[in-house]
Amino acid sequence: MKLNNPIRAIFFDLGWTIFRPFTGNWKITTKALEYINLENLHSISKERLHITFLKANEYLKMEIYKTELEELERYMNYYKTIADELPEIKLTLQQAEIIAYDRVYNDSNYIFYEDAKKTMEALKEKYKIGIISDTDPSIIRVLKNAGFYDYFDDMTFNFELGVNKPNPVIFEQALKGMNVPAKETVFIDDYEINLDSATNIGIQSILILSRPNARKSSRYLTINKLSDLLFIL
Repeated sequence: MKLNNPIRAIFFDLGWTIFRPFTGNWKITTKALEYINLENLHSISKERLHITFLKANEYLKMEIYKTELEELERYMNYYKTIADELPEIKLTLQQAEIIAYDRVYNDSNYIFYEDAKKTMEALKEKYKIGIISDTDPSIIRVLKNAGFYDYFDDMTFNFELGVNKPNPVIFEQALKGMNVPAKETVFIDDYEINLDSATNIGIQSILILSRPNARKSSRYLTINKLSDLLFIL
């Protein structure tokens, strides 16, 4: 498998592509681990945990929201629901609020891959660069503080559109924002289902294997790390 030239623009997912969660889990942050006893959590039946997280996730369901304050309210409701539904973990409502605040405002919850910045610098010399990501408004601050924001010519986020990947709307919007034909673009993501949607509208796709337990694809070009792009473009 190989990419077809010309390539004028490259779209990146963010999580497990440009950065990863510090703990390996987007919602169980370091602050959450300070207050939640995982032994108690794991002693609860899978059925109860499933029902609880379904209920909590209702507060994170996809809708249009654009501010960090709105994001904070969503995560406060998320962690408070877990505290209410699972008294065994002994998480107070005040602690739930602290965890939510940290989830939104603590940039150290994100670890940028070592090769990310040099890769972006090299690609920026030849291509337009964009983001297509399911994330939260605080990520704009995180990107700015980490020195990545200015690498991107366009950013397409789910919270601005009210839809998540793999909905084709998010890819169509990204193409409009970049103003480049789909066949002249490449998208890098860590989930094949997202690549399928991008491919269906003509975007060339690459699977990145940086997520734990990720498996090589028989249908897509694969890379182990971001800087591998420099050898196949």
